[in-house]
Amino acid sequence: MTEPKVNPSLEEIARLLDDNGITWAVFAGMAAFAYGSSRLPAGVDILVPVAEGDRVAALFPEAQVTRHKGVKVVHLPGFGVLAAGLPDMDLDEQMAARLTRHEIAGVIVPVIPPEDNILVKGLRGHGPEVGKHDWKDVREMMVHLPTLDWKYLYRRASTCGPREHVGQVLERLEALWRQVGKGPTGPKAFGSSVSTELDEVSGRGLSRTAKLR
Repeated sequence: MTEPKVNPSLEEIARLLDDNGITWAVFAGMAAFAYGSSRLPAGVDILVPVAEGDRVAALFPEAQVTRHKGVKVVHLPGFGVLAAGLPDMDLDEQMAARLTRHEIAGVIVPVIPPEDNILVKGLRGHGPEVGKHDWKDVREMMVHLPTLDWKYLYRRASTCGPREHVGQVLERLEALWRQVGKGPTGPKAFGSSVSTELDEVSGRGLSRTAKLR
C-alpha cells in the first residue's frame, strides 16, 4: 500500500535549503504578517535567487514546477510556493544583505526587507476581487514600521518595470505613508520629486524636470 504523502513543514524546507547552501527568504503575505499585517495567510511563499531555480526544483522532485512571466515557481501543496526570483526583482546581494529574521510557525526564518515586500505588494496591487489584499497589507505594514529606507526603496523600484507604472505605485506608497502619520516621505523628504529621484537612482540621466505623466 502506498503511504500518503506528508506535505513538508516550514522547518523541513528551511533545513533543506540551508543544508544546500541556498539563500532564501519568506516574502509576500507571510512577510507582510511578520511586519505587522493583521491578515494571516493560508501559506508561506519563499523567494530564492533566479540562479537557484533549477537546484531548488531538483530538491522537490514531486512538486509541480511552472513558469510565470519567466519566473520558475515550485508549487508545494499545503505549504505555498518557492519562486526563483520575481518578474522584476531578484533576491540579489543588495536584498540578501538586508534580510531580517522573524519567527513564523515556530521557526526563525529570514524575511525579505520591508521595503522590498512593500514594493512587491504595491506593484502587484491586487485586491479582494481576486482574493488578494496587497494594498491592505501595505498599509498595515506601514502602520507598524517605525521607518523605511526610501532611498533603498527607490533604488529597487528603478528596475521594476515600466517607469510610469512604477512612478504611480511610488506616489501611492508615499501618500499612504503620510496617511498613517509617518511624516515626509521619499523624494519629498529629499526635496525632490518622484521622477527626479527615479532619474537619479536609475542613472538614466534624464532631465530633473521630466515628469511621469
